[in-house]
Amino acid sequence: MKAPLSWLAEFVDLKGLSPEEIAQGLTLRSVETSVGVWEQSVDGVVFGKVLKVEDHPQKQELKVCKVDVGNVVQVITRDKEIKEGDGVLVALPGARVGDRVISKRDFSGVVSEGMLLSAQELGLEDSSQGVLVIEEKFSPGTPAKEVLGFGEYVLEVEITPNRGDLLSILGLAREISALFDLPLKEPQDKTFEDFGSVEVHIEDPDCKRYRAVLIEGVQVKPSPLWLRRRLWQCGIKGINNVVDITNYVMLERGQPLHAFDWEKIEGPVVIRRAKKGEKINTLMGVEKELSEENLVIADSEKVLALGGVVGGLESGVREHTKSILLEGAYFEPFRVRRSARSLGVQTESSYRFERNVDIQSLEKHQDRAVGLILQLAGGEVRAVRDLYPKPYEPKRIFLSFGKFKRYAGEELDPEGGLKVLQKLGFDVRVQNCGLEVLVPAFRSFDVQGDADIVEELLRVKGYDSLRAERLLVPSKPKVKDKLEREIRNFLKARGFFEVLNFSFEGKRPYETLGLKSPTLEVINPLIKEERFLRTSLVPSLINSYLRNRRKFIQQIALFEVGKVFFEEGEGKRLGILSNMHTLQEFRGLVSDLLHSVGVLHTSQGSKLSFLHPNLQIILMVEEEEIGFLGVLNPLLERELDLKEKVLIAELDLDRLKPKRAQYVPFSNYPPVVRDITLVMDKGLSVDKLIMHIRKLEEVEDLKVVSVWTNERVLGEGKKSVSFRLFLRSLKGSLSDEEANRLVFGLVEDLKREFGVSLR
Repeated sequence: MKAPLSWLAEFVDLKGLSPEEIAQGLTLRSVETSVGVWEQSVDGVVFGKVLKVEDHPQKQELKVCKVDVGNVVQVITRDKEIKEGDGVLVALPGARVGDRVISKRDFSGVVSEGMLLSAQELGLEDSSQGVLVIEEKFSPGTPAKEVLGFGEYVLEVEITPNRGDLLSILGLAREISALFDLPLKEPQDKTFEDFGSVEVHIEDPDCKRYRAVLIEGVQVKPSPLWLRRRLWQCGIKGINNVVDITNYVMLERGQPLHAFDWEKIEGPVVIRRAKKGEKINTLMGVEKELSEENLVIADSEKVLALGGVVGGLESGVREHTKSILLEGAYFEPFRVRRSARSLGVQTESSYRFERNVDIQSLEKHQDRAVGLILQLAGGEVRAVRDLYPKPYEPKRIFLSFGKFKRYAGEELDPEGGLKVLQKLGFDVRVQNCGLEVLVPAFRSFDVQGDADIVEELLRVKGYDSLRAERLLVPSKPKVKDKLEREIRNFLKARGFFEVLNFSFEGKRPYETLGLKSPTLEVINPLIKEERFLRTSLVPSLINSYLRNRRKFIQQIALFEVGKVFFEEGEGKRLGILSNMHTLQEFRGLVSDLLHSVGVLHTSQGSKLSFLHPNLQIILMVEEEEIGFLGVLNPLLERELDLKEKVLIAELDLDRLKPKRAQYVPFSNYPPVVRDITLVMDKGLSVDKLIMHIRKLEEVEDLKVVSVWTNERVLGEGKKSVSFRLFLRSLKGSLSDEEANRLVFGLVEDLKREFGVSLR
């Protein structure tokens, strides 16, 4: 929203405040605000008074004007409506208007010593008919910049959705009044009570209030310069005096209004739900087909306007209009938003209705417009009808002094709090143990509880004024957060890069991988095809891998910690992908990761369709499955056009059961290394052997060196596994005899426990 400082100054005294100070105060304590200047590229253009108008001697379509610009000049124009006494803007020879340079011109023997400018030629309107006529009094020769107000400072305010009350000059002035402790000049407008006969019916409960004012005998014509200038400064083009007044009041008071041509309305005015298939030709000249989602204003024959969004072209106010019905209304914000979105239309009116308008002050703001119409367009008020089925009841909020102190860390000054809240428009009563606050209608959208009142008090005071205190008690991270941090640190240290993927996916990747398709569907997806909540990290990681390969990245090692979603709830998963490791290295990495976070695990064979039939395992903790790892299936490699082996793993972080780390003393004596090769059943988990071997006190570490199968040598259903043991004693250096005795005893124990044999 744009707010000229001179307009704000009509409601609050800004003397002593620079535009930059106002913008900074609003940004730090209210809404983001910047300072701009309303300017157009105009040089050498001055105000002039038309002294005489004559026909051109040769060309009937031209008029020859004598214009006083401090001295009398002769100017030729095509505007046949120009008359003696009109104020005009004259571009003298050598003047620059935008990219155009004005010079003297000869029109069939008559020289024009300049050019009379229209609003369009000045860059103020998209189109205009005739010369811009200025009714205000200025001295001939006054520069156009002074006449039009160029150089005016304008605040550009980025309104947040909860602060619709700032979408007006009055609302912004109220805010500045509170932030800088300045008196607010409350407007005093003439009021019009209900009388006369206008038949209006509200059939849809989302219209909370509807007020109609019938004015007869108006004269529709261009608006005076002062009004058009305000609209131009705020980025709105002029149309005619009646429509311009509705826009002017909307900008000044925040209340959207709409004027209908009364003669185009047939029968009573009805606010109702649109009928399926009904259409409206909007003021923009675009026909829209309506649905029952839309709220409309209609008569007995047709739709007149889309409630809170846009009016219809047929009932719009034009030059021949003599009687108008001025509408002021309150529509439910959510209904207006849905209606506007469904038709792909957003207007200045819908923008305000969506953010809540002041239902309680509707008649005051509408009467401001009525007064301006009577002043600038003439006419007489014939009827006023106000339908307000359920008047606004202000919400009562009690803020105790104790709660304020708990939130703010300081005592609340009752008188200071009373003053601040009253300046913001709240009705406040000081009680023994707190403040009782009545929320005005224009803040009912965002102020719901005592915490909101605390926020109002603190932001006006300034958050930077609060005393900073160091926390005395150190915060403790949750066990789950600590686990995820350790996992991230481990994988990053091993050269992996973390990726973040959307939780929304389509079914096609799951069908390609042979995974069960997700079923949870998002109602309003970003991409229609990707509307399902993922049940695995595998498709996301493979897509990340393919994107990197398309960018010619050769070595890829990725991981993601993210959520998956099911009918019964959501869970946290860890996905790991690499093309840089062998299966043995990748399995060792996952085992080291689990070991580093204190998770004792085993493994067994698996039959996942998207992994290589012989190169995959399931990871277990206490007989519960926690994840899998393996090489991507060769069939998928060909289908996805992969150039190398891709290894992938996924762990269920919610099922990991980290053991509390315990201190283990380390030995100062040298290690002894022994290799053993054992023959065992193919189905026997090597992890079970590893966990059993680690129980031996002298075994400091061990590695799996190789796994080998050969039915001719080993026998059917057998495999050979080689281990390297690192033995170290806390009592002294191990001799060869002691080391051999330990290994022999270990092998015998493994024979009894698992049925293995020494190869």
